[in-house]
Amino acid sequence: MNILQKNAAVLLTLCLLAGFSCGARTDAYAENAPKGPVTVATMIDSEGAILGNMMLLLLRQAGFDVVDKTEFGTPEILRMALIAGEVDLVLDYTGSGQYYHETSSQDVWSDPVAGYEMTRDLDLKANDLVWLTPAQANNTEGLAVTSTFAEEKGLVTIRDLADYINGGGEIKLITSSAFAENIKGLVGFEEAYGFRLDAGQMIVLASGNTAEMLKALYEGRDGVNVSLVYGTDGALKQMGLVVLEDPKSIPPVYQPAPVIRGELYRRYPEIVTILAPLFKSFTIEVLQNLNAQVAFEGRAAREVAEEYLIQEDFLYAH
Repeated sequence: MNILQKNAAVLLTLCLLAGFSCGARTDAYAENAPKGPVTVATMIDSEGAILGNMMLLLLRQAGFDVVDKTEFGTPEILRMALIAGEVDLVLDYTGSGQYYHETSSQDVWSDPVAGYEMTRDLDLKANDLVWLTPAQANNTEGLAVTSTFAEEKGLVTIRDLADYINGGGEIKLITSSAFAENIKGLVGFEEAYGFRLDAGQMIVLASGNTAEMLKALYEGRDGVNVSLVYGTDGALKQMGLVVLEDPKSIPPVYQPAPVIRGELYRRYPEIVTILAPLFKSFTIEVLQNLNAQVAFEGRAAREVAEEYLIQEDFLYAH
């Protein structure tokens, strides 16, 4: 017996004396090894905080080590962090593909299926990012006014608002910079309905946090009488706000969806089946109600998220 054979025999003897198989121990360790870590990040808004907390709670229940970076930053900061690998799993919106990739037609973003598929395919090819199952709820952009203002000025549609503006009516719109500069946002509204706002008629914010915008509209702060709004904003009814109808459907469809780094997706494909039922449960009414509990009632996002998961049998109460 040579020296290598002797060493192998000694190692095998030690394993047997210890009462286990060296090979079996390696397999068992692999099976019980902790999963992750997975860093979950969202934008700075109530919806991001709520849905982000839901994702991390479900992943922790499934045995993942999860790092909480909900309410991480603006859409631009979140996107850069995901591409750089600083975060692993984010909440994003299908229509955001218009900002991420150049395409021959902007009309695709107004179709919920085609827009999702375009964003999914381009992001996978360009960035190795995987878009998972989206919610069937359109968090699209619109313009809101108070019900009192709408009644006084006879405003029902954005066409009515255009007539009011062109007739010399006073207006102060509060909006995000992304919406203000977008051909499928304010620029698209202006071209489609025939009006134009100058810098003095707008307050432009860097982020898209509508809680701040809607509060300014509700309070009439700094002369604000029109605000950017999103379809799933929850405080509209409680604040007495009206979303003006958009007959020409200018903004794209924005369905919330989890987006994960491809490397992590391939390592843990079970994340798809963990999150898909959750996002399928969301309707626009469900999201409006959840958002209202945080944005209007002041409840903690984690508390609202956990309560929903337990009520819908996604999370087991301890």
